[in-house]
Amino acid sequence: MASGGSTSGASAASIATQLRDEALAAAKTMEEEAVSLRITNSERSQQLQEESDLLKSAAAAQERVRAAAAALEQERALADILEQQAAALRERLRPEPLRDDNTVDGDDDRSEAAAIAHLHSQAAAVQNIKNLIPIVLDLQSSNYSKWRGYILLTLGRFALKDHVLSDDSRFADPTWSRMDCVVVSWLFNTISSDLLDVIHERDGITARAA
Repeated sequence: MASGGSTSGASAASIATQLRDEALAAAKTMEEEAVSLRITNSERSQQLQEESDLLKSAAAAQERVRAAAAALEQERALADILEQQAAALRERLRPEPLRDDNTVDGDDDRSEAAAIAHLHSQAAAVQNIKNLIPIVLDLQSSNYSKWRGYILLTLGRFALKDHVLSDDSRFADPTWSRMDCVVVSWLFNTISSDLLDVIHERDGITARAA
């Protein structure tokens, strides 16, 4: 009887030990799976964060593009308005036919002078010439023809072409001198710093000389 009881006790202890080992093994496996799951979740979370950052960057870029497009459209609309105002002004200042030819000629001259004075006042009020002349003349780029075309187009719009196409300088005329300074400032703001350094070597330069 004692021997049987001892054998039974040993068997129970062996079973208990085996169950304990299996439980420890199962616990270890579960712990490893939990660690692996945490790592996987962390990597997935980082990936989702990166994707979220990319989406935010893309959205910001799209917003900048939309803002730039809106600004360009606004500038085009402003240019159209200026052209319409100039056309309307010329129409209003067009003299009615008179019997006296000399009187008609005099009125034409005064009307033309008034129209030019109005255009010059608009030119002096331009805040940022780069809105009208988007090209910057650079020694390293072959963009002179395009730049010159924009310059002449803008000067023609404000009746200022003679300041760059004519050698007639009228420094004694304060109005002429003031508008020549306006044209020079436009030139300075549409050329590269290297070209600006070259031009600045001469003091009191006119738009024609520049």
